[in-house]
Amino acid sequence: MIGILLITHGELGKSLIECATHVLGDKPNFLDSLTIENDCAHENMVNVISKKIDLLDQGDGVLILTDIFGATPCNIITKIIEPGKVNAIAGVNLSMLIRSISYRHEPFDSLIAKAIEGAQDGIIHIQSNQSC
Repeated sequence: MIGILLITHGELGKSLIECATHVLGDKPNFLDSLTIENDCAHENMVNVISKKIDLLDQGDGVLILTDIFGATPCNIITKIIEPGKVNAIAGVNLSMLIRSISYRHEPFDSLIAKAIEGAQDGIIHIQSNQSC
């Protein structure tokens, strides 16, 4: 099973995990989050993230989900990515997280495709009188 680590601004990652737990009924194993502050020391955070990855990795690697491409969390994790062991996706939303949890028993390439597809499929312009 691939571990999942959310690295976000503020408490977004923690909140998404709480929402996913509500939807799924239980908190999934090997799922955690870290908050990154804009003024943090990047090298210190690389060490903290590496330790968290070691805890989440059960032998199949860890998928990092972050909020905004090009922002501080994303810039820090580019130093940690190791294809096949530590992969990352920017633009996390609840649909992406649920899809990631649901497909993390599949190989990385499949999981990444499903996660991105889940994020995109979860963005819908709701019309009046449209049932959800």
